[in-house]
Amino acid sequence: MAYSTINSVSKKVDQAFFLQFLNDENRHEEEIDLEDETDVLVIRFNQIAVEVADEIDNFLRGRYKLPLTQTSTTIQALSDDRTIFNVKKRRLRENMPESEQKIFDATTKTLQLIEAGKITLALEPLNEGSAGLTGEIQTNKTENDRIFNPDLWNHY
Repeated sequence: MAYSTINSVSKKVDQAFFLQFLNDENRHEEEIDLEDETDVLVIRFNQIAVEVADEIDNFLRGRYKLPLTQTSTTIQALSDDRTIFNVKKRRLRENMPESEQKIFDATTKTLQLIEAGKITLALEPLNEGSAGLTGEIQTNKTENDRIFNPDLWNHY
């Protein structure tokens, strides 16, 4: 499930954006219907939006229950910015503007902070005990199977 839609991205960029970066066939503007799910531009956009949602889910996995039952405004904004970046990357792969790269890097940093638990979202946690835990370290070792157990330390 994609977090971004053409409507959500259209609030940040205009229709010319979609025509410039997604119109591989050079169709006339009158022929394009961004409301039609079968239009090739909409299909291209939706594919990119799903790929971005998968990237975001990889950061959320292990911390929040997936698939998300609700989307926070933070996730929506991050998804929209990354979707815009990926749409532009279709044409500007070699010459991506520095400002666009900075936005992408900022969204990556925010996602890494969410993954690390330094930013907590109002979403359903993976398990009830993990809500609000940051920097948690889990191990499967017990007192008896550690290499440096208390008996070994007492020898020194």
